Amino acid sequence: MFTRQKVILAMLAAANRPVQRIELTKWAFLLRNEMPSGGGSAFFDFVPYHYGPFSFALYQETGKLEKLGYLRTDNECWTLSDVVAPKLVGGQINQDIGRVLKDFGAMTIDGLLDFVYQRYPAYTTHSKRKQLAPKAVAPLAVYTCGYEGLSVDGFLHRLVSTGIGRLIDVRMNPIARRFGFHKSTLARLCGNLGIEYVHVPELGIRSELRQELDDASDYERLFKS
Repeated sequence: MFTRQKVILAMLAAANRPVQRIELTKWAFLLRNEMPSGGGSAFFDFVPYHYGPFSFALYQETGKLEKLGYLRTDNECWTLSDVVAPKLVGGQINQDIGRVLKDFGAMTIDGLLDFVYQRYPAYTTHSKRKQLAPKAVAPLAVYTCGYEGLSVDGFLHRLVSTGIGRLIDVRMNPIARRFGFHKSTLARLCGNLGIEYVHVPELGIRSELRQELDDASDYERLFKS
């Protein structure tokens, strides 16, 4: 089980009550941005969405945990099930979870949202509640952005924060094991954020041509071919 999944379960355990989805999402965001551990080295990234910072990957992970029987959903709330979870997080992450719950666990939803909105206005640009910052709009041009080492939320945040309105996917085969980067999923998530998705496979490079690229000269020959 990934550390980020254990963090979700640890937050629910610390709350010891049903937790609204919007609550847990904001707690996770505050853990990432307010606490020393940041939730761990591979914790969730966030994008501006309908009620401030949101993580598509976090919802994906809770779905997995629900299928495994570790948590259940009821009336827009997440709660721990009776299934015994593996050993949860310890050390600094566990301390930070405790601090998040101590500082924010008793807040009303409106109070929690007000705090996050005021402290992180850049995440309100797509909010249905109130927008405290304008949406970025990039000058008309062709920009490049790779996704190596990024989560889909981290990748999408780069697009939104820089004002990109159209994503042109130049992969010949837009298939990926990592959540969010398969063509259909990426198109859907882009649409949720008001970004047009276009796939132009003709600009991609065939897989057999991408083998044995060891140094700069190999790449130079590839791009000239």
